Amino acid sequence: MSERLAQPDEGSYLAPRLEHALVADAMRHGILSCFPDASLRAAARTMTLHHIHTVVVSDPEGGGMIGVVTDSQLVDAMLAGDGERTLDEIVDRDVVSISSEQRLEEAIATMRRRGVDHAVVIDAHSGRPTGMLSTLDVLGVFAWGEA
Repeated sequence: MSERLAQPDEGSYLAPRLEHALVADAMRHGILSCFPDASLRAAARTMTLHHIHTVVVSDPEGGGMIGVVTDSQLVDAMLAGDGERTLDEIVDRDVVSISSEQRLEEAIATMRRRGVDHAVVIDAHSGRPTGMLSTLDVLGVFAWGEA
């Protein structure tokens, strides 16, 4: 049985057009995190269980964000035979973060400039991490945005 592909005129009235969208329109709310002493295998389990590509590594003392680890980093470590390392050993501490109220096109430009497919979304009012934005989330707005 084959599925019919959506036609271009079948957009969602809920999604704004890319040129009108804010990060808040495209982001995924909520963040999954691991502590720095977690094994790479534990992080891989978290990612596969929740179908995500990035976890935030958080400080067990204060709960603040240390950095992020992506599925690509885990695959590289696995292929190198480093599967028994901890997240602290591979965490990317140079986190790309963007505001939830930022224009989506500006956020995309920042992500492209920094060479990342995921960015941590910071709530514009509280200053705390509130979600993630991925290139796939951006494609959803591009594909379905009609408003």
